[in-house]
Amino acid sequence: MLAICVHCGNIKRSLTARCANCHFQPQADEEKARAFILSTAYEIDGEYRGKTDEQLTTIAAAIENGHPYTFDEAEIQAVIAYAQRVLAVPAKQLIIDGARWLLPPFLILMVVYLLLFLPK
Repeated sequence: MLAICVHCGNIKRSLTARCANCHFQPQADEEKARAFILSTAYEIDGEYRGKTDEQLTTIAAAIENGHPYTFDEAEIQAVIAYAQRVLAVPAKQLIIDGARWLLPPFLILMVVYLLLFLPK
């Protein structure tokens, strides 16, 4: 993953990591949303909305040269709302959904194992 410090334009590997250059670390929801928007992790409901590596590099250079990135406030609010929806999913529902995804492949592997390695 590629992320950009919204304060100084430094390229970093994690959007929530402290910037090695200016030591800024996103804390507030708006700061985290801005960091998310300026990263390759920017995906909402399965739709990639982020920039390419080249676009992020260009934005980073602009920020480094004193031209801050202009964020769309509606986009920031949409990211915050999405994050709140994701965080509101109960743990029980996550476990049930995980079991629904993992149980069928596990059962197939068990059947294959039994067919291949069961004594005849």
